[in-house]
Amino acid sequence: MAADDELYDEFGNLIGDEFDSDAESSNESLASVEEESDQASDEEEEELHADSTSLIKRTEEAGETIFIQPDEPMSNQPVIKPKIEKAMKIDFTANLSFTELEEKYKDLPELIYSRDFMISTMNQLPERIRNIAVVGNLHSGKSRFVDALILYTHSPSIKLKNTLKNFKPLRFMDNHKLEIEREVTIKSSPITLLLQDLKDKSYVFNIIDTPGHVDFQDETTAAISCSDGVVLVIDVVEGLTYRDKLLINQIMRENLPIVLVLNKFDRLILELKLPAKDCYLKLKYIVDDISEYINSNELISTYTHAPISPIRDVVFASSTFEFSFTLKSFSKLYLTNQKSQMDIEKFSQKLWGDIYYDAVNHKFTSKSDQLPRTFVSFILEPIYKIINYTLVSEPSQPKIAKLLWENFGVSLHKSEYKQDSQVLLKSVFHVVFNAHCGFVDTVSKSIPPPALEKDENFVGKVVKLIESPDGKAFSSLVRVYKGILKIGDKVKVYGDSFSENTEDFKIEVVEGIYIPGGRYKVPIREAGVGSLVIIDGIESIIKKGATISDPALSMPGVTPKYTSNSVFKIALEPVNPSELPILLDAMRKINKSYLASVITVEESGEHVILAPGQLYMDCILHDLRNFFTDGLEIRISDPMTKFSETCIDTSFTKIPVNTESNEISIIAEPVNDDKLSRAIESGKICLQQPTKVLSKTLRTEFGWDSLAARSVWAFGPDDLQLPNILLDDTLESETDKSNLLSVKDSIVLGFKWGVNEGPLCDEPIRNTKFRILDAVINGSELYKSSSQIIPLARRACYTGLLTATPKLMEPIYRLDATCTYRAISVVKELLKRRRGEFVREDPIPGTQLFSVLGYVPVIDSVGLEVDLKLHSQGQATCYLSFANWEVVPGDPLDQNCELPSLKPVPHESLARDFVLKTRRRKGLSGEPSLQKYIDPDLYIKLKEKGLVQ
Repeated sequence: MAADDELYDEFGNLIGDEFDSDAESSNESLASVEEESDQASDEEEEELHADSTSLIKRTEEAGETIFIQPDEPMSNQPVIKPKIEKAMKIDFTANLSFTELEEKYKDLPELIYSRDFMISTMNQLPERIRNIAVVGNLHSGKSRFVDALILYTHSPSIKLKNTLKNFKPLRFMDNHKLEIEREVTIKSSPITLLLQDLKDKSYVFNIIDTPGHVDFQDETTAAISCSDGVVLVIDVVEGLTYRDKLLINQIMRENLPIVLVLNKFDRLILELKLPAKDCYLKLKYIVDDISEYINSNELISTYTHAPISPIRDVVFASSTFEFSFTLKSFSKLYLTNQKSQMDIEKFSQKLWGDIYYDAVNHKFTSKSDQLPRTFVSFILEPIYKIINYTLVSEPSQPKIAKLLWENFGVSLHKSEYKQDSQVLLKSVFHVVFNAHCGFVDTVSKSIPPPALEKDENFVGKVVKLIESPDGKAFSSLVRVYKGILKIGDKVKVYGDSFSENTEDFKIEVVEGIYIPGGRYKVPIREAGVGSLVIIDGIESIIKKGATISDPALSMPGVTPKYTSNSVFKIALEPVNPSELPILLDAMRKINKSYLASVITVEESGEHVILAPGQLYMDCILHDLRNFFTDGLEIRISDPMTKFSETCIDTSFTKIPVNTESNEISIIAEPVNDDKLSRAIESGKICLQQPTKVLSKTLRTEFGWDSLAARSVWAFGPDDLQLPNILLDDTLESETDKSNLLSVKDSIVLGFKWGVNEGPLCDEPIRNTKFRILDAVINGSELYKSSSQIIPLARRACYTGLLTATPKLMEPIYRLDATCTYRAISVVKELLKRRRGEFVREDPIPGTQLFSVLGYVPVIDSVGLEVDLKLHSQGQATCYLSFANWEVVPGDPLDQNCELPSLKPVPHESLARDFVLKTRRRKGLSGEPSLQKYIDPDLYIKLKEKGLVQ
């Protein structure tokens, strides 16, 4: 105690040097998180972070003296603002300007190749560039597969210590704090590497590692949109999943080639303990299953790439043991060590399928006669021996050493044989499959280089915005399609509404260009065709993505639809109302950072965020509190969902809606044609097509009559999910067509306004066909103004819907679960409690697992994933993805239905309950009623006849 008293004065302040304190700063605590995320030993982390810390200089400046007059009014801002340094993302080069980075170029992490050579190859030989997106299901091993490439190219500056304690993934591409803590990728992350194929030819690989969770499909969509090909990573234990099918659909829609990586190859041997023959059959089943799905896909007619071939397009990999091979690379390995003169191409073609090897006569045959297949005898049996000898042999008698030397011509240092068997197995696979040349060779041949054009004018695409580690600024991830981009160049950035408003653009100056490196970036002076680079200085008007070009050009692109599946909703407000501007600024940043997020403000002033799912929303709220603000306190509503409105019958009568000078009659009826809805949503049918082409398609493929096929005016709502159709069904003998056509644009705008905000609870209308039956339009320009026609058309659409038995629709999640047989009953019970539906269970071939399919309403899905893991004791995992819209039970206009307070609402009253609560939350007055939109006397007559309630 006496010694402690000497360290502190009478006020408890530490006496002596500041380094005597045991307290840690917030930066140091974050650094510890980063060190844990790297999963490296202390010594190696010091090596890894030595490069990064040398890049950052911290300077101490004298504090400013502030003078305040006694009569000066009080301010909400503190006199001395606290210095808050936060870093929610890891970036070794975050705090350095472009000039400082150039000066410290040599301090960047070391590579096994020359960084200058990679840059010159990228700019001078664009045919050597490959832009690829690495996609796959959750936990299929995408990030670890990319880690293997990083560890190979960044050795020894970035490495993991070979001890069992640190036998964990590097996850170098996961640089967000949430990604590190939860060990799940939430943002796509780019990196550029120089890799060699089987002939030692160098290629520049622009790789984008994407999230596997279905909630973050927006990030995957962005990555695919800027790639020339896709690497699809499959977990060989689970095989082809529904998530993989969704990815294949999107890849085929973009018409991109696929390289298939059968990952976690080791699990078939170490976990499932399959015999070599069954292991081959399992792999063949997966390849055939994927090929069959592609060939039977409805998009196959527009897909121009060759079917997947195991010889040309398939890579076998183990991200755990950091190795990969192809049939061709294994053939080269075998023939080189055997000093055989056989052609590698011919030999690799004999390693797949029903081809057998007769070891007695030394020949290949197509007849079995109890002989093993060539894939089993030449590939699987050596790998099985490697694993068997490594795991069971004693260090004093290493059989593995003899096996390695006789079969592969390689060896390990004697000390390595004394390692733990798991670590030793990793070292053995490293020395056998020294590099990833097979993967590089497959990608370079299956995926084409960037399209080269002679046009020297620059054109690029902003794929997404990347946040700075402190959340105060954004950089742009840009794919260069034409020309060359240099520091200081002026570029035209097109806004979201450029097609409607030709002035929606801004001229920006490029302040910095960088090559992405995962957790660091490399400064360069220019970027050529095919490059994928990070750019500073152009992001001011960009929301999600954008097209950029030379200022002299005018060629806006199309940004993918990221928000169509965002149906999970919460409302929020700051605890302190004076902090509302801070919240609004943070929400604007959320809108830029999260591609699928939707930010809206209701009429009541309530701020609403929409997201695809619960995990996505959780990440948004975390960043809202901790990343884009300094711990802002907010109140959050209970989770809600986005609803829609529709009808199930044809309008019972034609009711005119009028103003003093104009009158329109519109009736509504359900579309009820899923094929037509999908065609409109996918863009197969659109109003940009010539009228004859559109009319012919509707007549021949969907059975429309000629008059209706020529009368389509518009589609809606904006997301085109279960779209509505506006038709001109007026007759020339009854309607002045010239007057009607003169206000067509205004009627279309009124229609779109109406179907985006329906009459029941201000939600989008879907799956409804609106037909204009009669219109009386005043010929005066004064009465034909848009201010007169647009509200009139909107009211007419509302009238048509409310007279056609309106219904409320809710979004439905599809549940895909992987579980044991015992956990199936748990899935059934949980779905039953939540108004869900259990559809089927399918065994996964070669395993004891089952794939389960079910459906559950979004509003009842909150916490389902956690409940499933808890009640199944970890024997089941699931993910939820948006499936479709379904009608909510009950009549939304029934004023006599039972709505008990503080009790569950009866099943038949759900629609009414949802409508009233949604209207109250949005600040909408009164109840939805036809009386608001038609003549009062006419409404009384309809009510007397019992046509309305």
